[in-house]
Amino acid sequence: MPMKSVLVIFFLSVQSNYLDNTETDATDVDFDTVQFFATDQGNWRIKTYAINQDVHVWSMGGTPDDILDLARQNTEKHYGDVLTEGYILESTDGVDGLRNELRNRGLDDHLEISKSGFVFWAPAGSNYHSRSTPQQD
Repeated sequence: MPMKSVLVIFFLSVQSNYLDNTETDATDVDFDTVQFFATDQGNWRIKTYAINQDVHVWSMGGTPDDILDLARQNTEKHYGDVLTEGYILESTDGVDGLRNELRNRGLDDHLEISKSGFVFWAPAGSNYHSRSTPQQD
C-alpha cells in the first residue's frame, strides 16, 4: 500500500527575520510560511522566515489524518491576522506527487527534502536552512 503524504502550506502577509526579531510586509516573492508535513513516518511543523531564509522545524505526534485539523487550528490561533493563502496537498506518489499537486495549483514545485524525512515548500532559487534556534515557550 502506498504511503500517504500530506503537506499543508500557509502563506503569510509578512516576511521576517527570527534572529533580529524584525518583520515587514511580504512581497509577491518574499513571505513567511507555516507548513505541516505528515507521513506514516512522522509529522512536522515547519516555519520559514523569508528575510534570512531561516527555517524552524518541530517534530509532532499524531497521524497524517490528524494533521489537517491541527494545522488549521494552530495556524489560525497564532497567525490568523497575517494569513493570506492556504493549500492542502495530499499524495500517495511521494515527493513527485506533491510536486504535481503544487503545479496543479499554479505554485512553484520546489521542495526541500531533509535528511530527517520531512519535506517543505520553498521558492526555487532559495536556500532555506536552520540559521537560529527557536526559544522554548
